[in-house]
Amino acid sequence: MRGTITLADDADLAHLVDLIDMLPPPGTQSFWGEVDEKIGYRLRLILAGQGHARDVDYLAVYILKYLGRGNDHITEEQITKNLRGVHAIPAAGHAWVEDATRTAWTLVNRYSLPAWRGHRNTPGGAWLEG
Repeated sequence: MRGTITLADDADLAHLVDLIDMLPPPGTQSFWGEVDEKIGYRLRLILAGQGHARDVDYLAVYILKYLGRGNDHITEEQITKNLRGVHAIPAAGHAWVEDATRTAWTLVNRYSLPAWRGHRNTPGGAWLEG
């Protein structure tokens, strides 16, 4: 995919940004730590209308790595405690993690899959070659 990708172009990307907005703001070191810079850089590009497929892909991978289910960086418990407006309800934190993980995985597949296929430009091409 070429060109910039905005929130208006991709509803899943817009949803992921909405989920991120439920967390503490950028620069909240006690929550984000080292992750702030990694996610923030890509997010700022996207919000400024300057993000490309690789930026969306990196953002989604960072969400999977640092906020997704089973990660070792920002735990589900930390997310639950810091979600805005839900008063640390465990089910809300669990739902946030599941939703962010699923949405990020959708974006990774959407923006990475063409590169993963390599020379096979049709779905299932590996099976047809065999």
